[in-house]
Parts: sequence; C-alpha cells; structure tokens
Amino acid sequence: MEEYEVIEQIGRGAFGAAILVVNKSDRKKYVMKKIRLAKQTERFKRTAHQEMALMARLSSPYIVEYKDAWVEKGCYACIVTNYCGGGTMADIIKKARGVLFTEERVCKWMTQLLLAVDYLHRNHVLHRDLKCSNIFLTKDDDIRLGDFGLAKLLNTEELASSVVGTPNYMCPELLADIPYGYKSDIWSLGCCMFEITAHRPAFKAPDMAGLVNKINRSSISPLPTTYSSSLKRLIKSMLRKNPEHRPTAAELLRHAHLQPFLAECCNPSPFLLPVKKTETAPEKPPTATKEDTPINPGSPARGAEADPPSAPTRCTSCTANVEIKRVDPSCSVKSGEGGQKGETDEASGATTEEMSTSSTVTEAGGACAVAWDEVLGVKQRANALESLLELCARLLHQERMEELAGVLRPFGEEDVSSRETAIWLTKSLVCAQASHEEDAQTK
Repeated sequence: MEEYEVIEQIGRGAFGAAILVVNKSDRKKYVMKKIRLAKQTERFKRTAHQEMALMARLSSPYIVEYKDAWVEKGCYACIVTNYCGGGTMADIIKKARGVLFTEERVCKWMTQLLLAVDYLHRNHVLHRDLKCSNIFLTKDDDIRLGDFGLAKLLNTEELASSVVGTPNYMCPELLADIPYGYKSDIWSLGCCMFEITAHRPAFKAPDMAGLVNKINRSSISPLPTTYSSSLKRLIKSMLRKNPEHRPTAAELLRHAHLQPFLAECCNPSPFLLPVKKTETAPEKPPTATKEDTPINPGSPARGAEADPPSAPTRCTSCTANVEIKRVDPSCSVKSGEGGQKGETDEASGATTEEMSTSSTVTEAGGACAVAWDEVLGVKQRANALESLLELCARLLHQERMEELAGVLRPFGEEDVSSRETAIWLTKSLVCAQASHEEDAQTK
C-alpha cells in the first residue's frame, strides 16, 4: 500500500470499495478494489482469494488489466487494476439521457465485449455477473470488462449451480435452479446490449416474483427502429429462453454484420475472421494465432469448438454441371426450433432466422437458370405471417392486452401497422401462388 497514494473513493459495495490511487513511482492512475475480509465467512474469504488469483492470470485487450494484489493485515484483500477514464457503461447510458448511440458505436462495443467473453469461455471461465456497471470504458471509448468477484473456473463440460449474479441479468435456467454453463453469460450480455440500445433494462419488475415471471414468460420488447434488423436479430438471439438455442460468442463474432468491426480490433483470431472462398479444394485452415494469453496453455481453447466456415462445394450427384454458390452459413444466427416461433424480431413479425436471399443455382452452358431468390422470398413472407399471427393469438389468449396493443401499434417512419403488414404478406403470398399456377399451365 505504501507504493500508492489515495486520491478518492469512486465506488462502494456491500463488502468493499473502489478507490482511485496513483502509483508513486510511475505517477499513473489505478483503481484499487478493497474487499473487507474481517468477520466474513471462510467461503467469502476463499472467493476473494480466487478473484485475486484469477485476475493475475487473465490477459486480454478487452479485460481490465491486472497490476498488483495483496492481503492487508489479514483484514482486506486489495486488487489493483488499470484505471478506465471513460467510466462504466451504466454511467454512459445515464449521461446520454435517452439520446441513442450510433449503430457503429454499439457494434464496436458489442464486438469488443464478445471478444472478452470469448476469451473467458475459451479459457473455461464463467463471468456470472455481466452487467452494464461491470463494463468499463477507456478514454478512447474502448471496452474493458471487469469485476470477477463471482467468476468461476469450470472444468471441461462442467456446469455451475450456485444462484449468483444480479437478478435483472439472470438467465431463465439459473432462476429455475437448473445447472447452467457458458450460455448464461451470453444471456447476460444480451441483456446488456438490449440496455445499451434501448436505454432501459430488458426485464424490469417491482419485485423478484414479477421479475422471474417476466424473464421466464414475457416476449422481448421491440428495440428502437433506429438500428438495423441485423443488429436487432443478433441481440435477440442472445435472449432466447432455451440456452441451447443461443449462439456462442465465437458464432456471434463470425456474423457478417460484425466482421468490419472485428477487423479493427486488436489481432482477432483467424477462426473469427471470414474465410476467402475459392473454386479449388478447401485448404487446411492456418493455425490460430492467439489474440490473448491463455490462462492455462495446456488446456484446449474453448473457442476452437466453432469450426471455420467451409469452402463452397460442388453438386456431384447431378448429371449436369451445376455449381452451387452459398452464403457462409456461419455468418447468420440460426433461430431455435419449437418454442422459438414466438420470438419475433419486431412488431412486423420478422423471424429470428436470417435467411439469405442471394443464393442462386446456375447451370453451365446457359440451358436454364434457376433462381432461388423468389422461392426464399415467399418462404420468408409465409414464416413472417405465421409468426405474427401466432404471437397475436398467444397474447390474446393470455389476455396480455397491453403487449398486444404494442404489437399492433403502427411503427416506422411511415407508421405501418402490423395489421397492414399481415394484409400485405397475405396478398403477396396469394399473388405468388397465382403466378406459380400460371407458370405450371404454360408449361
């Protein structure tokens, strides 16, 4: 403690405080987290020591940098980290006073947060307390993820069971007292991204019982129309009730919408960057250069479970020389099955599945050309109409009139209502069917 000069207290919690200090030798500012150990349980003391050990082993550009740690007179655990001059994400949202952030800024933050979470998961670390007040920003507006007081180091395929964290960011499986894994962090990060874009919590209730009911049963409120449908789908995919239907951090990072922002980040792994497609046989992917220092060099990297996108393939079963060109499937977030139909992107009923309309099949020689754009367009409209009607029927059956009114309320710059959307979808499907029958008769 003699090496540091105290400037002021900048935060306080139930078991300690955050103090801004200056190192007497290099005159740089740091944050000292001082955790009170006196009169605490042995389990609490063990947790504090685990946080000290874990922070010393973490090394990522988007996680708060560890400087020093010690136990002071057996009464306090002190952890010193770099100071983030931009404050917390919660502070930034509060200061914005309802003025939405630009999509570019949101996507940059989202990419950096996903890189931090991917690093943790690859090294078998579960954060368990992802929230806006634990997301820090530098003066350059870059993300630093912090506060690992509840973090847990998992063995391969191990699940956690302790009910810990902040209630507003807790996932359904944790509230149901079901063992949870890395996808619980994805849910919490989805709540953070919802709050960053909408400037309000994804789930809020006056009491714990109401909050649990909302998290388990209610649909996600529409995000501001300012943001693109791709960004909104990414955020909502992180908030799927079933953890198996949520994407991993690596899968989200490989989405096409985040690729430009990923390219600007600090030395991202090749597994997260797009693979150049060639007409030749796919080559063996290069060995990944690690963006971050692993916690345990001998342990397998968690992110390696997401394989790189495959190269385009040729259809060898057809007699004609048909070449199939596909959009990289790893660059879209797949929607869950079964109960996921009700999770719509917006009031318009757009489904969470991102379907490519650029896939085409062309036959060599110019004898015929089969365009799949029209077929996929019809299927998209049919799925959107089905999802919209199912959502409205479910809300009506459950007598959730306020939410139903919100779905049917006009939206967008031209005030288009869901009713008009349903009528347009129905007419377009009828026209498509009629056109299909005419083509069949002419043949």
